[in-house]
Amino acid sequence: MSRSTTEPPAEIETRTKEEVVIETSTEDEDDIETRIEEDVHNRLTENPTVVIKNTLDKLGKGRLKSFKFQLNNHKAKGLEPIPRSKLEDKDAKDIATLMAEYYGREDALSVTREILQKINQRDLASQLDSDNAYLESLKKGSQHESQFPAYVKNWTKEQVTQWLLQHVKVYSKYAERLEEEDVSGDCLVCFKKQDFLDMEVKSGPAVRILAELRHLNEKPEPTLQPIVHTSTDQTEAPGPTQPELSLAQAIETKQAESRNKIESKTDKLVEKELEKSQLPFKEASEKKEIQQQKPKDLGARRKETVVTTAPEAKYNITVEIKETLDNLSKEDVKSFHFYLQEYTNSNCKPISRSRLEDKDTNDTAKLIINNYGEKEALRVTKDILKDINQRELARQLENKTGQLKQQCLSKDVLKKEPNQGVKLKNLLTCGGNSLDNYGRFVVVVNKSSPEQLQYLQFLSKLKLFCVLDFDPSSVAPGGLCHSYSESRVANKHTPSQYQGQTDSVIKSLNLYKQTSWVFCNGRNDLDSDSDKELDYNTWLKKSCKGVENLVSFVCNPEVFLAGRCLIIFLLLSPVDTEKDPIFEIYKAFIKQTEEESIITISASRSKYEKWREMIQEKCGSDIDPRSICELTLSEVNGTVMALGPFNQPSGRLLPSSDSSCVVLKQKDEDLLTALDVLCLNQCENIYDEKSSEFNDFRIKVEEEFYRGGKVKWWNFYFCDKDQDKPFVKRDKYENVKKMITSQLRASKDMCILFNLFHHPGCGGSTLAMHLMWDLRQECRCAVLKDNTHPKADVAIQVVKLMNLESKRLSPVLLLVDDSKETENHYELVSSIRQAVEDYLLKACLEESRSRGVAHSTLHSWSSQLQLIYMIHSCNT
Repeated sequence: MSRSTTEPPAEIETRTKEEVVIETSTEDEDDIETRIEEDVHNRLTENPTVVIKNTLDKLGKGRLKSFKFQLNNHKAKGLEPIPRSKLEDKDAKDIATLMAEYYGREDALSVTREILQKINQRDLASQLDSDNAYLESLKKGSQHESQFPAYVKNWTKEQVTQWLLQHVKVYSKYAERLEEEDVSGDCLVCFKKQDFLDMEVKSGPAVRILAELRHLNEKPEPTLQPIVHTSTDQTEAPGPTQPELSLAQAIETKQAESRNKIESKTDKLVEKELEKSQLPFKEASEKKEIQQQKPKDLGARRKETVVTTAPEAKYNITVEIKETLDNLSKEDVKSFHFYLQEYTNSNCKPISRSRLEDKDTNDTAKLIINNYGEKEALRVTKDILKDINQRELARQLENKTGQLKQQCLSKDVLKKEPNQGVKLKNLLTCGGNSLDNYGRFVVVVNKSSPEQLQYLQFLSKLKLFCVLDFDPSSVAPGGLCHSYSESRVANKHTPSQYQGQTDSVIKSLNLYKQTSWVFCNGRNDLDSDSDKELDYNTWLKKSCKGVENLVSFVCNPEVFLAGRCLIIFLLLSPVDTEKDPIFEIYKAFIKQTEEESIITISASRSKYEKWREMIQEKCGSDIDPRSICELTLSEVNGTVMALGPFNQPSGRLLPSSDSSCVVLKQKDEDLLTALDVLCLNQCENIYDEKSSEFNDFRIKVEEEFYRGGKVKWWNFYFCDKDQDKPFVKRDKYENVKKMITSQLRASKDMCILFNLFHHPGCGGSTLAMHLMWDLRQECRCAVLKDNTHPKADVAIQVVKLMNLESKRLSPVLLLVDDSKETENHYELVSSIRQAVEDYLLKACLEESRSRGVAHSTLHSWSSQLQLIYMIHSCNT
């Protein structure tokens, strides 16, 4: 990075030699490099029309008028000039589109270049050539020779089926699945493994199909024979062209035959369920199409059940896109249409200009869905919104559709659960394997017994927002709150503390950072009258309103986006009558949120039956699809603990003295509310890294970063795992790292400040986090979560991090990121120094008492102190 050419601020002259100031100018290399990186995605989606439009945008109104005049008189390739009437009142977008249609895209570039030179805009003409050359290089880089022979693309869907059965020799159920989805040769060559998995083709056959496709180049064209179907054909049984079955395949086939005998008895039930699922779809054509699909086996029935939900999801996604586009101005809609007709980052052809003319937002949304399909339409819409600088709308659309996907997935998986264990997993994960699908959990629980506590450890694994506890003895030994507090932090609250402005309540109660344990019917450990347990009638008069206000707070969209919170009613003791406070709170929740966001877990079937009857009678709801009552608490506990993200077997580790390490306990980390702690084994053993879910997660994280999102620890972890693709180091990385490590060895100051000044988006934060990642073996590293957090409290937490689980103090590297303050970071430095001095004095006095000495103690403790480094990453 080069020094700024502007005059430095006056305070720079007063900085000590320990303070490192790294400044970047608007034209430094990092800034330019970052802008280029952020442009890569946009460049990949450009075509000559967009290049022309971007070039014309750089002309002022007067020069654009000159350009149109020359264009009106320009003859090229024997074509007459574009008529003046077509050029009147046209802006850059319209002119670029008109030229592409009139001359063709490639010739339009040549015409643009010639006219720019005529109006003395040679620099723009040169830039146009440069942009087009760069675009062509990107296209060539992204193109590759076809991996498959040309004849494959000409296969019909029947020929694809013949090839799969006769040459690849997969089970006929997989071949039939592809034929049902109209997969012809030109579709097959576009498939990747995930596409097969999405169509319920298992990993083994998917890999085999792809391998056989690649080998077609090495073999003569296969001979395909027509398949003769008979009435005795079975989906699971291989036909005469199938290979001899392996032991595993034979077992699978035998099990399938056994299942089919049972399934034949349920045909009528399945058909009834299909008819029920068709009721929401009023269009006769859709109903007729669905009714004509008769299930042949269980696999087909499951597929058809899922298909019946697709029109509803498609309709909802169309509405979400339409409502998003409604927020655009007329000019932005026009820009959206322009980029939509030029969109090339898809295997589908762009929507033509003629189809988009005079279309409103509703018609545009339908066109996008029909052209790109439901799944890809979302990506296309978000990409174009970002292209027209509507990133906030793109983010809102992603959030809404994510919630919609969760709700649809929840409904689908509930139709297919074979047992209560799988059902519980589906309810908590929306059909996945990780508890991360929900942002937070809210638990409503009644009185527990001491013998139940050993089976309630799963609560410590859930990301709890709050617990609504109706057991006044819960905080005492043998109570649930007391048990939870042994491993996690539980802040004890009352419903009345949730009154007030949302932001102030969240801040004052430390919500999101630590679990809020709310006592909804008194606390026996307190002596005041307001904390006594109340009978139902008294509770209804005095406390019910406060708890209902608490429910309203939890269900407020400002606190949680819809669908991002799951409410769990955990019934540990019987609820024999509707005159029970917990039943009143159930009714309060269903008034405030969707019933799909509420599940019930009961300790026994007998406790559940009465609960279900009361809800059925008073609320008119069937809670069976969202309830667990046949598992023991031990089975519930084991099922939840087996879900990801997994706790690291060795725990989260911190570096300690003499190259040792210590375990960071969950409860200690709960107390460090202001700090995001970076551990030695950060990101390790959290997910099953061989699963497709982890692969999807990795792609999403890397895609977000390369699209301009903020770097995450996962980005560095992925690069460490892939030694061939290390994380690119910024220019000043080595210099800053050398400064920090040299201070580590030489300085005796207890707190050293490194000021890293940079322009927004030029990679200063990424540089700081990269340094922390590589220095986490030598220092205990943490990022300050909130720059407005009280400085004294931050200082106390930093000192706590220094001495966790260790007799000697460990150096700490603290990052204060994106702070626009110029003075308050010095206040934080002073607070940290004061906190360290207070800690040393306290430790000195304690040692003096224990050892009976009163001299040299402070010196001995001070000699153990190494350093606290604070990187202040500041936007200029």
